[in-house]
Amino acid sequence: MAPRSFARIGEVLPTVLRDLGLQARFSERKLVETWSTVVGPELAQRTRALRCENGTLVVRVDHGAWMQELHFIEKDLVAKMRAACPEVNLTRIRFTARDTE
Repeated sequence: MAPRSFARIGEVLPTVLRDLGLQARFSERKLVETWSTVVGPELAQRTRALRCENGTLVVRVDHGAWMQELHFIEKDLVAKMRAACPEVNLTRIRFTARDTE
């Protein structure tokens, strides 16, 4: 019986996640958790990323008026989020009011 060699978890985890089909979900979760850092403290106070599904990041906004403002800068936010997490194919952000989610 040949002796087994041990590897660090950080070396094998990406392969395991990929083999189990979980890498995409892991990357999407990372995108959600990165939201507040990427958008900065002012927007982070008024918004919260909830989930990423099919290339769309769903973000809850604390007031409907902010939804309108955020629609104007959606393309810029998508670009910033894609730069922060290039492994996720983010195509859009869907903003939802706090009272509707």
